[in-house]
Amino acid sequence: MGFLIRFYPAAMSTPDPSLPTLSIKRIYDPPSPRDGLRVLVDRLWPRGLRREQAQVQLWVKDVAPSPPLRRWFGHDPRKWAEFGARYEAELDANPQGLRALADALRGHDCASLLYAARDPVHNHAAVLLRRLRQGSAGDASQRARLRLLDEHVRLLDLLGAARQALLLGDLGKAREGLDELAVRLARHAAQEEAEWIARLDASARWPARVYLAEHRKLDSMMAELRQRLARAPARVRDARTRLQLVDSTLPFQHVMEHHFEREHQDLLAPPPGAPR
Repeated sequence: MGFLIRFYPAAMSTPDPSLPTLSIKRIYDPPSPRDGLRVLVDRLWPRGLRREQAQVQLWVKDVAPSPPLRRWFGHDPRKWAEFGARYEAELDANPQGLRALADALRGHDCASLLYAARDPVHNHAAVLLRRLRQGSAGDASQRARLRLLDEHVRLLDLLGAARQALLLGDLGKAREGLDELAVRLARHAAQEEAEWIARLDASARWPARVYLAEHRKLDSMMAELRQRLARAPARVRDARTRLQLVDSTLPFQHVMEHHFEREHQDLLAPPPGAPR
């Protein structure tokens, strides 16, 4: 996935230099002088924690996920990608809340965004931290490019996990991974066609029909892969058969990676004059 690393800098917006060094921390962990300004970004006060224990210096409720979104997510890692997209949309619709948080952070050397969730990775503070690092008033199209690029990484990660399951002979797990990948890839292609490819102009390096043809090709190759695995047993012990199954995914991976690279060149490249 080296090409993803090459294209990340082009898609990212410039961080706000007036903001402090930011990190996230679970509020139940002991406070430390290294925390800097301690900012609670949950909508509800953490259960069972006294205020003198928490040592919260600022409580910003307005940037937390809405109650319906929080209940839908339920801290389910399988919903993480979709949760991040929905939460980003809520932040887009609440620029004043994000701006107020950024203004409160300025003037401090460092700050910690505090959350109560048990999961240190799949929590809204991680999304909020990323958003602040991108720039609270960043260009919406740049943020959309970042989300598209992040989805490319997640899709390749799903394929990598399925290949790992094949290598271990766990075809049941591999089938589940490819089923999820197929659903996400179809949704991703539909989003690209509606939001990005439809806007391509004549100057684009690759015309819209190339992307549309590759979407159809990926869909067809994915169907063939899933059909092949559907005929195989749930467990495979023979090492040669395992390797053959892993190798059977290489053409699909090759097409998907090159498709993403072409998209990065046209769809994700920032417009002239945008920060790099």
